[in-house]
Amino acid sequence: MVKVERICGFLGILVIVLLAFIIIWNANIIGVAAGSLEKDAREEQGIASNWEMAQAVNEEMCAMLFYDQETRDYVYSIYMKKEGTAYGYFFSQGGKDAYIGEGVRGMIFDDKGVALLSMNEDRVCKIEVDDGVAEKTIEIDPTKPFVVVIPINSGEITMYNSLGNVVSLYDTYR
Repeated sequence: MVKVERICGFLGILVIVLLAFIIIWNANIIGVAAGSLEKDAREEQGIASNWEMAQAVNEEMCAMLFYDQETRDYVYSIYMKKEGTAYGYFFSQGGKDAYIGEGVRGMIFDDKGVALLSMNEDRVCKIEVDDGVAEKTIEIDPTKPFVVVIPINSGEITMYNSLGNVVSLYDTYR
């Protein structure tokens, strides 16, 4: 009798834990862990495993640019953290954007930050971020596509190509 009661009790607890997990999963509280973002993006957007990737992650967002070096084809993915008790990153948007292929696309997300994505046709080699107090310089390989994530209140962003000329930023609010 005691064994049967213990087994029933164990099964009852197991069912409750399983139901709690299903409720949490369906409530969209559990996102993608930082270490699994590339895998998730490749699976969800059907991105080939032989495509290269440029990525930038901070505590609020992750921006990825997948590209085929030979064909110059590309796809981007943006993941965000949700406010509150949610864990991990959640897919926000992705696909193809002409500005990424032709220049530098800046995607401004109200309270999360700014994502800069580019196939680097302009040969950007340096990004300067000036908040009025301090200036930060980010070095970029001018021969490769790039992704940079900058906090939202970082100030003025100026990009330079390998000849020292200022590069235009095509920005949009998301």
